[in-house]
Amino acid sequence: MTRYSLSTFSVLLIITFSITNSFADNLSGLITSLYGGNGVPVTKVFEVEKPTGGIDVVTTVQVPLDSFLEIQNLNSELNSEKGSFPVSSTGGGFTFQYDRELEVFTRTTDSLGPIFAERATTLGEKKFNFGFSYTYIDYSKLQGKDLHNLKSIVFLDEKQKDKNLLQLDFDVNVKSNLFSFYGTYGITDRWDVSILIPILQVQLDVDSTGRILNQTKKKGAGGKTLGYSFDSGETIGDSISGASTGIGDIFLRNKYNLFTSEWIDFTSALDVKLQTGNENELLGTGRTSIKPFLIFSKSVSRFTPHLNLGYEFNGGSEGQDRVVYTAGSDYGFGKGNNHFSIAADVIGSHKTEKATIGNDIVDFSTGFKWSPRSGMLVFVSVQTPLNEDGLRADWIPTAGYELNF
Repeated sequence: MTRYSLSTFSVLLIITFSITNSFADNLSGLITSLYGGNGVPVTKVFEVEKPTGGIDVVTTVQVPLDSFLEIQNLNSELNSEKGSFPVSSTGGGFTFQYDRELEVFTRTTDSLGPIFAERATTLGEKKFNFGFSYTYIDYSKLQGKDLHNLKSIVFLDEKQKDKNLLQLDFDVNVKSNLFSFYGTYGITDRWDVSILIPILQVQLDVDSTGRILNQTKKKGAGGKTLGYSFDSGETIGDSISGASTGIGDIFLRNKYNLFTSEWIDFTSALDVKLQTGNENELLGTGRTSIKPFLIFSKSVSRFTPHLNLGYEFNGGSEGQDRVVYTAGSDYGFGKGNNHFSIAADVIGSHKTEKATIGNDIVDFSTGFKWSPRSGMLVFVSVQTPLNEDGLRADWIPTAGYELNF
């Protein structure tokens, strides 16, 4: 089983590397390339009075897309955060300690552990854990606004002080398929090292329609001037699509158990996220980050509450440093080949410098683990947002598989 799993893993990596960026279409600038990339061309017809009579004069105004606030926010969030993704626990569902007198490994926990948090217990000396997970993300909202019905309005011609407005309606589809391969090795009973290699497939489709909102003096039911007519006649539209596939930002993790007591286990950890994903294709964030964090947990029979608390330093970009935290618990039940665990967590981050969007991201995660045989487990989980800040999905499902040997 071990040889088969490692062989399968090797084949998947070879295939993945061979298709890396084969579908790339420079996704970071895809939205701003709508309408030819020079702005929204709007044709205006007006009458110029002359002694001999009026004539129609036709002119075209190019309204730049970056003048639309919603488009600025969406493009900024896609380019700065699209390469971010949920990272599952690399610690493994099985933890051991080597009994030198009996010369055997003994289990140190009754639960199979959390899914998106780390617990303080380590894997065990010379133990190896390999895992694979799949996550599907279908982004649906930006700051609480529906991406499939996103509206933005600006003056038609700011330079000429044209009082008519231009409204753009957008239907934006942003989807990701995330394949994560990870492994952990126990150097000692207290010291683990891990690596996570993400493979991302990103699809971006945008449909847009523009129309002029003309000034009007018509009054509504309350007697107030309506201001603008939404029955403006002609419209202009455009659609654009792109996709990319490749390696995302690779994670390295170092985890060391500082002490274990009757009432709490305490472990320090360090995550380093490498700038390996192509940010132009929305496969990476374009920055290297370092995240030191602390792990607190304690198994009480089969119940294990846990807390992760850290700070993420992001190089090469301002305003992206953040406090990160995960708090929750997991509970194990059953024995042998019918060993189960359930886990629930609140996962959050807070930017230390206030930004336009995405300052506080808070999600709830719940999941289930099952060990069909010794050293093997499968898991499923769902993340749902607890607030509306940033670019969010209604729900994020994840399924995975682990082997311990």
